[in-house]
Amino acid sequence: MNSISIQLKQLRILPVLVTNDTQQAIRCVTTMADNGLPLVEITLRTPNAIKIVQQVVRACPKVCVGVGTILNPQQLKQAQDAGAAFGISPGITSTLASAAAASAWPYIPGVGSASDVMLALQHGFHVMKLFPQDVIGGVNMAKAWAGPFPQVQLLLNGGVTQESVHELLHLPNVIGVGGSWICPTALVNANNWEQIGKLVRDAVASTK
Repeated sequence: MNSISIQLKQLRILPVLVTNDTQQAIRCVTTMADNGLPLVEITLRTPNAIKIVQQVVRACPKVCVGVGTILNPQQLKQAQDAGAAFGISPGITSTLASAAAASAWPYIPGVGSASDVMLALQHGFHVMKLFPQDVIGGVNMAKAWAGPFPQVQLLLNGGVTQESVHELLHLPNVIGVGGSWICPTALVNANNWEQIGKLVRDAVASTK
């Protein structure tokens, strides 16, 4: 996880891309990288997601491409085989956590409770995705966990907006925030790369 953690600490924002079109994915990822975010999570929410990951990895070698919405060990293996640099899940199970730990592949489990955090720590994970942060009280939850879990760094996902980025990133145990507000599906489908570029620049500026 060291290289992924370093990138998250530097960039502070992880765009979450949902698309079923390979060329749109490549253009979107290229646009985001050109405007300051050479890091992306492509979710497994569409039928062609794994194929898209493979093509984006090949077409964008300078971008750190991750795979999100990993729900089981089979998807974990598919993401690795596709050439992704890391994986992320919305939650955590013992089976998936064990498979991820055994693979030694950079992986961020999702957590939503103190018990989830303890399970993740048990499997050796210290960077975790707090999801859905807006529903379970991201700011208050992160503050509450700083005491009992000082070794944990959180990636906040779920309902993150341009307006909330600044507040969330000022929490000492938050390594970064992720979300699709930077590359919303409507703009991707409309091929509106100019507006996506602006959203990226605004997001990057909010981390300063």
